[in-house]
Amino acid sequence: MQGDFRIGKWLVHPRVNSIECDSETIHLEPKVMQVLATLASGAGEVFTREELRSAVWPDVFVGEDVLIRAISEIRRAFSDDPRSSHIIQTIPKVGYRLVAPVSPASEDSQSGMSSPSALSADSPGPSRAEVRGDAPLSTAAGRLPASGVVGPSGGHRKLVALFALVMVVATIGVLWVWRTNRRPKQTEVFSSRPLTTYPGSQLQPAFSPDGSTIAFVWLKEGERYGHIYVKQLNSEMPSRFTTGTSGELSPAWSPDGRSIAFIRHDETRSSVVVMPAVGGSEHEIYALPTPFVWEYGGLAWTGDGENLIFPQQNSPKAASALVELNLKSRNVRPITSPPQGWDGDWTPEVSPDGTKLAFVRGTERSTRDVYIMALPNGAPHPLTSDHRLIVGLAWSADSTSIIFSSNRSGSLSLWRVPAQGGEPEHIPFGSDGAYGASIAKQGGLLVYSHGSATWSILAADLNEKSPNAEAEILTSSEQDASPHVSPSGDKIAFQSWRSGSQEIWTAGMDGSNPIQLTASGHTAGSPIWSPDGRLMAFDARSDSYAHIFVIDAIGGAPRAMPRGDYNDIVPSWSADGRWLYFSSNRSGSLQMWKTPSDGSGAARQVTTAGGMVGIESQDGLWLYFTRFAEPGIWRVPTSGGPERKVFDGPPTGYQGYWTLGHGNLYSLSQRGGQFSIMRIDPETGHTQTVHILKHDATPFAGLSLTPDGKRLVFAEMARVSSNLTLVDHFQ
Repeated sequence: MQGDFRIGKWLVHPRVNSIECDSETIHLEPKVMQVLATLASGAGEVFTREELRSAVWPDVFVGEDVLIRAISEIRRAFSDDPRSSHIIQTIPKVGYRLVAPVSPASEDSQSGMSSPSALSADSPGPSRAEVRGDAPLSTAAGRLPASGVVGPSGGHRKLVALFALVMVVATIGVLWVWRTNRRPKQTEVFSSRPLTTYPGSQLQPAFSPDGSTIAFVWLKEGERYGHIYVKQLNSEMPSRFTTGTSGELSPAWSPDGRSIAFIRHDETRSSVVVMPAVGGSEHEIYALPTPFVWEYGGLAWTGDGENLIFPQQNSPKAASALVELNLKSRNVRPITSPPQGWDGDWTPEVSPDGTKLAFVRGTERSTRDVYIMALPNGAPHPLTSDHRLIVGLAWSADSTSIIFSSNRSGSLSLWRVPAQGGEPEHIPFGSDGAYGASIAKQGGLLVYSHGSATWSILAADLNEKSPNAEAEILTSSEQDASPHVSPSGDKIAFQSWRSGSQEIWTAGMDGSNPIQLTASGHTAGSPIWSPDGRLMAFDARSDSYAHIFVIDAIGGAPRAMPRGDYNDIVPSWSADGRWLYFSSNRSGSLQMWKTPSDGSGAARQVTTAGGMVGIESQDGLWLYFTRFAEPGIWRVPTSGGPERKVFDGPPTGYQGYWTLGHGNLYSLSQRGGQFSIMRIDPETGHTQTVHILKHDATPFAGLSLTPDGKRLVFAEMARVSSNLTLVDHFQ
């Protein structure tokens, strides 16, 4: 369907890929809009999956997962529950049909007109053959009066409405025939196949310059670190490229294919290493200032092969900037300078022609955009403005576009954006969870990682004699994490991706009746109940920054706390409910702050040496807190005073994995690769292991205590794996 039209109360604008209702506007991807318009062109009639794929992707072979994702995006935009659909009905083993009423937008402009009768599943309308232009237009026009659209009363107004509708149908028919006749004769067919199917996770693939070989990171099951392997496309098994026990990340081939550079890291140090591609001696060429590296921090060669570009933090709490290392002189120069207070710049990728650099920049890890600059000293400018998670960049072989993985419309998937700017377009292959793509400079090949995981929220009985005893509350393949028990002890709140974006959910203590509390689409997390159980505080990324929100625990419209151009994250309530504590970089670094929970006053800074996650003691005398990129738990008097460390955990990266209750601290601990939960007396420092995790802890907040102090609720990753998929005929 072409031109504006209505679906129920929603006004649809196909030309600008948006729908609107009242003051709300939602943007859709171009292909998703085409699916919607195709269904609207035959409202009430069943379209097979093959018909929809042929109509929307006429010249490209796509898998069924692409269509399923498009339908899911439409349902999400219209808040359409597939179990009781009012927009799109799934016809099992066949396809889909639009069951909502459809009407032309032109009727809205007729003054004094009543609401028109609409084309819907329950009111006859033009057939699919007529709408698509396969029948004469006179047939389409002549069929309408018999349908009952014009009744015995309403005379002139309904006749005008009928005329407008006939004109829309005729226009659609002409445009459909025109579109069919202008299709290109040459058809591009993408084909994909598994490249690796090994146990564990295969990540960060990188093509050799001739496209014959791939280097990648393989994190094997049961191992702590991943290592670099190389695999020729025509071989079955890869070979280990490196030696040693430290972790290795970000393999990158030199332009001449003779060397591979990578990042080596462990808890104590990280460095840049170069090795001959055929194997041989390693050369550590640069020691990074801090041991902390991001898995997708990235590493890139300049086009002449004389320099390496990578992200660097001068301290664990500093923003990351991109630097260029000359391999001959070993001189390092900064080439980007992110705004103060931002997380910084990551994932550098040099274009195949060597003239441009793409990278990601953002205020924090979950809110990033793609940037581009001319080399060697151009000014960076953004190509996207979504402020979403981005995992991996790759240049097209002709240097005209950038492929990136983002959750800009839900789960991670691959997108393409022109290097000169424009609207990103979803790449028509690869199911949800695709990330970390690499593109060969020749041969039309693309490879990407495709991951899966099982996330669990569990409960451990502290009275059990076995420290391994636990009961499952929830399990999902969509990142359930950050559980928090309600003050009444009968519910939990948690963050989850099960709706397609990270939102706040609640459920019974046994996992029953899960209910989605927010639907912002802006990566909401860190939920925590107010002491009286009536409210929920959480953080969300509604723009470039993270902000604190409060919502009724039974649902409703969230209320934003006072905010600005800085990140406010991980809220917690004071014992009396009058204050909200949170971490903020508004002073230049992450510190603990507090603000009146009713939003009536200004925020006050609480810590001075760093603060990430805070919990006030039940007596209101102490604030316990962790710090960013620094293991340990500290406390400070709420009335002011010195900050003192009381425990060495939780480990770095798990600053939210702890809680406070019944006079004790409970914290995640890690020794020898084994995660456990410790109970700590903050006065004496005495510690005791109360539970041993069977799997890895989630890298989010993950620990809560029931009000009676008898059970711990926590989150863990029961299974994580990813494999590589190879795509042929990619352009």
